[in-house]
Amino acid sequence: MNAKSVLVIGASGRTGKHIIHQIVQTKNAATKIFAFCRDLSKLDADTTKLCSGVIKGDARNQGDLERAVTKSEADLVIISIGNGDSVKKSDIRTASANALVSVLSKPENRNIKALVISSTGSGGSRIKIGFGIGKLIEFHLRHVLKDHDGQESAFLESMKTRTMIVRPTALAENSSTGMMTVFRDRERSPTIKTDRKDLAEWLVREVICSQKGSNDYDRFGSKPVNLTTL
Repeated sequence: MNAKSVLVIGASGRTGKHIIHQIVQTKNAATKIFAFCRDLSKLDADTTKLCSGVIKGDARNQGDLERAVTKSEADLVIISIGNGDSVKKSDIRTASANALVSVLSKPENRNIKALVISSTGSGGSRIKIGFGIGKLIEFHLRHVLKDHDGQESAFLESMKTRTMIVRPTALAENSSTGMMTVFRDRERSPTIKTDRKDLAEWLVREVICSQKGSNDYDRFGSKPVNLTTL
């Protein structure tokens, strides 16, 4: 799609910031960006300047989300939230997904699409990197992956045709190669890390600001995509 207005939920996070900066670098003047985050102090000045608006709110609060969707007039909502590097039990992804789906299911919002940043190992996919290491990682991340499972289910059960789910391998910084590859759910991953900058570039080029102009190329409603940096 070629999004005209994008609402980034989790804009103060590392992935959210990369996505915002990459959208601007496409020089697509038709795309407006609205940042949604709970703590505005975590959104740096450089990122704030790139946005058409900054909205404070809790991603688990349906009223806050509805206010953000209305104010931004978004045709695409990007969901990139979590608990940072914590692997403790949390339902932030699932709870926010349920709240947002309720908002996007209203008749006036049924033209809005959702791009969900999930994780390899979620939704029936597996972390396969050889020597049984993948199983150890899945156990270590079991709470995070369960929360992603709930997040994915909320969108796929209620608005599958308007949702795209992306499952990157372990997110990293400062390891960009400019090269990304897609692999199947139960296929061994070519690498174990996805650089956030590479992920943002792929999302903007292939999904958010795609100029393909063909409905056949529309990834929304298709199977989740597993990605990693080469």
